[in-house]
Amino acid sequence: MARQHYRQQNLEANIDIDVEAALTLLGDEYVQEIFAVLREDPATARELTDRCPGSKVTIYRRLNDLTDAGLVESEPQIRPDGNHCKQYRAVVDELTISLTGDEFEATVEA
Repeated sequence: MARQHYRQQNLEANIDIDVEAALTLLGDEYVQEIFAVLREDPATARELTDRCPGSKVTIYRRLNDLTDAGLVESEPQIRPDGNHCKQYRAVVDELTISLTGDEFEATVEA
């Protein structure tokens, strides 16, 4: 099988997405659930474990994968009890893949 070539067009200049990783990740049912929740509202990992299927370990692993791919970002939060946690949010509203010639083109909207 020939190697896939991806060309990325960002409609927002500050988005850096690993398109190949994003496509692989979005095929995972846990990632789909987590990403759907984060597209609606930012959430902590603890909140995601209450709202999404999968173990706590699975949620954390998928969050790390989504962050590494550039689909999700995190910000530190200080809870009322003084402890710290991360709040995650989706940074992509739309990811469109099209085939142009011999390569795939990914268009990203934030």
